[in-house]
Amino acid sequence: MHIVVTCANRKNLAVPAALRVGALTGYLPRQRLTEWIRRLSEPGQPSTAATSLYAGEHWTAVRQLTTSVRVEAQLWVCSAGYGLIPATAHVRPYAATFAMREGDSVGQSSTENRDWWRGLSGWAGPEPGAPRSFYDLARTNPDDTIIAVLSNAYLRACTDDLRRAVGQLRDPQRLTIIGPAQTDPDLDELVVGVAAPMRLAVGGSLLALNVRVAQRLVGLVTADPSTHRRSHLRALAGELAAALPPPAPRAQRERMTDDEVRAFIRPLTVAGPTSATRLLRRLRDSGKSCEQARFKQLFDEISLDGRC
Repeated sequence: MHIVVTCANRKNLAVPAALRVGALTGYLPRQRLTEWIRRLSEPGQPSTAATSLYAGEHWTAVRQLTTSVRVEAQLWVCSAGYGLIPATAHVRPYAATFAMREGDSVGQSSTENRDWWRGLSGWAGPEPGAPRSFYDLARTNPDDTIIAVLSNAYLRACTDDLRRAVGQLRDPQRLTIIGPAQTDPDLDELVVGVAAPMRLAVGGSLLALNVRVAQRLVGLVTADPSTHRRSHLRALAGELAAALPPPAPRAQRERMTDDEVRAFIRPLTVAGPTSATRLLRRLRDSGKSCEQARFKQLFDEISLDGRC
């Protein structure tokens, strides 16, 4: 089994300024990747195993995932900085992400992200000879199982690669993506969907939810090849979702008129400095309701009157 997980933004080592994608200013689009690879490949620079580089709740959950597997498994990292790498590969601390509109985003569109991933796949990387794409991983291991635990942005960046990879396995059902559903219509059949309510079953925050769900599902895989198939993992995920308690009913608050809201705010602003947010929370805790924008407008109106 090959388990591929999204890298983590948090690092255990300080990232040099030159190894931030945001530092690649003044380069044409085609030159950016070439310069990025050159910087990562400089000899004699400090590096560490990828498993030791990443930090935070997401990566803590990844470590727990690898200990829960009951079959022989190899861990891989889907990295916006390095591409697909074995988790044991030595890498330099870096800052790069497929999430858009970030300081270290590798692209500003899905097309740019996919081009970047394709470009990284053509580089030998930190461990020459190792597969550099999902396609290569499947092509060189056609009888194995591949489970990709990917966030939305990374799933979109690897869409083309994943579509090509599934056709390289003798049993296409042995490639499963665990992550957000309905990211790409062409990949939906490969995805075992993860939804926010599953937190109630696996714990943790949304940041590590994909990995925690994967841990629960992979922990039930045995040496029986039928348990490695996507259909089986999807059925397990369905059982997990079905066992969740029903959502708690939303509190029915009594809606207030503008005059009633003013009457609520006025004595509390006289009592001393406060904020609209604090007072709105207090109002809602009392079982009343008011839209946030309307409450803020009335609060500002009363505060202005008090200063005149």
